[in-house]
Parts: sequence; C-alpha cells; structure tokens
Amino acid sequence: MGALNRVAPLLLFLAPLLIRAQTRPTFIAQPGRVIAIALPVSLLNDSGIARQLGSGLTTVFLLAAKPRGSARVDIRFDVWDEVWIVRRLDFDGHDERQRITSRDALEKWWSSPLRLLTGDPPHVSVDVTLTVLPFSAAESEDARAWISKSAGSAESGRGSPLVAAVIGTTLNAKPIRSYRWQSEVQLK
Repeated sequence: MGALNRVAPLLLFLAPLLIRAQTRPTFIAQPGRVIAIALPVSLLNDSGIARQLGSGLTTVFLLAAKPRGSARVDIRFDVWDEVWIVRRLDFDGHDERQRITSRDALEKWWSSPLRLLTGDPPHVSVDVTLTVLPFSAAESEDARAWISKSAGSAESGRGSPLVAAVIGTTLNAKPIRSYRWQSEVQLK
C-alpha cells in the first residue's frame, strides 16, 4: 500500500497534463498568410460538451485569436431528424452550413481546418481562446420570449420575479468550457 500512496499524488498531478495534451489543436499555415486551426475530436468527447451536444440546443464554439482573428462553430443535433446541423464561420466571413448524418462524419467535419486569421511572415505568435457556450443568442432570445409569455402576457412576464429568476439562472449560464492555447506558426 505504501507504493500506491506515493504514486497516487503523481497520477493526480499528471492527469490534467495528459488531458490538456489531448485537447491541443493543430495550427496550420495556409496560402495567403492564413493561419488555420484544426480542433481535436477529444473536445467533442468532453463530458460537459457531449451532454450539451445531445441536448438538441445549439452548442456554440467561439474562437478569439490574438493578434487579430476570430471564428465560430455552431453544432446542433436535430433530435427529430437525427442529424447534426452544423455551421462554420471563418475569420474572413466564409460561412459554411451542412447537415451531417453520422457521428463519424461530424468528427471528420470538426477536424477539418478552420481559417482563423492572417499573419505577417516569417512567423506569427498566436494566442487563441476557445469558449464553449450552451446555446446560441437566437435560442436565448426565443427562450426569453417563451418564458416571459408563459408567465402571462409578454409585458407582465418581464417584470415577474419568477421569470427574472428563471432567466437569470438558465439563460445567463456560464460557458461550458474555456480553453487557451499559444503557438508559433511559420508562414511561407
């Protein structure tokens, strides 16, 4: 038992490092001084994110990059049609929407590079924050309207303490997860 007592703290120390290594993205230099990011599939398998993905609500993945860039991925599982409705919005406004019919296809789509920013050669220091939100802004507004309407009229519901409490505890939820990565990318 003595050896186990000595090894257990080491395992507790190393576990977060191993998890972080699995959630590290790949940064890719693309033509036109573009830096793209390929997010790891392990993010989709995180227990909190996986639970949200199965809820039928849109899960929003917001990427903010320094020096100056951003991108967004939306994923919603349509429980009636049993398809994934996905959207990818690159930093330059390229907007791609699809319906994906299997988890394997979702993982393949997820792993494809997302255009994040442009940089000046020969190398760029990139600092990226990924924030995972439990629903989209449109769904949040729809839910606010529905909750307010269910409490009576839309006008009387807005001032109701019960409605304010429900909205405050559910619709203003904190992000599911946040990640931050830094990397040096060599541009040609």
